[in-house]
Amino acid sequence: ITIKTWLRTQMKTAVTVAAAIGGGGSVLVLCLKFVRKRIFLKSIPYKANEYGVGKHRTKKGATAEIRLATGADADQILRLVQGLALYENEPITTVELTAADFKRDLLAEKFYCFLVDLDDNIGVGIALFYPTYSTWQGSCIYLEDLYVDEKSRKHGLGSLLIKSVAAFAYARGAARLHWNALDWNTPALDFYKSCGATRLNEWVTLRMPRPQIASFLGISTIDEYSSVLQSNMPDASPYLSAVLNFSN
Repeated sequence: ITIKTWLRTQMKTAVTVAAAIGGGGSVLVLCLKFVRKRIFLKSIPYKANEYGVGKHRTKKGATAEIRLATGADADQILRLVQGLALYENEPITTVELTAADFKRDLLAEKFYCFLVDLDDNIGVGIALFYPTYSTWQGSCIYLEDLYVDEKSRKHGLGSLLIKSVAAFAYARGAARLHWNALDWNTPALDFYKSCGATRLNEWVTLRMPRPQIASFLGISTIDEYSSVLQSNMPDASPYLSAVLNFSN
């Protein structure tokens, strides 16, 4: 049977059902909407190797849509990042950024973000990433956050998201895609292993938050930093301008 014949049969069935039920055009419209949903949603098969922007059929038969976040999604990004903080046993206050901060930085392309919608549920998962650089290999992509709401798990959304980021990285010519995971998060570590990621046990993550940076430099404000830099490097005005522009 051809698609054209099958489609004609479905439409004929809708008209027949509408006529049998009665109610005129409104019932016919409802029947046609049902057929449209059956055609354009139920006809999407589940494919384990699918990824990228667009609609996908999940392992549980739902419809997932991967999309690149825009400034209008700032509230969704904040909510999902806060959800990840709670999952990692951290208070929501750990996330110091606001929706306005995320919107500003997203529009400035300081990071990129894929969101996933599940049926009628908007923003149930996130993959937030940005470019980095390796002096050995060149351009890379760092995956900062990968998270799916608890109620939306078991659909394969994590796989859709990380494959979409991997495709982005590959298309950009990235030498590698890299990220961190908590050592107690066994489900995540097992998932990443199944994706083919290599665990680097010999590396230790080191971090210096902003207050420690200031303490390390012996300063307390950016103005004080500018003064110190100018006194120590009188010919550093181009460098200083670049630093201040970068910080903004």
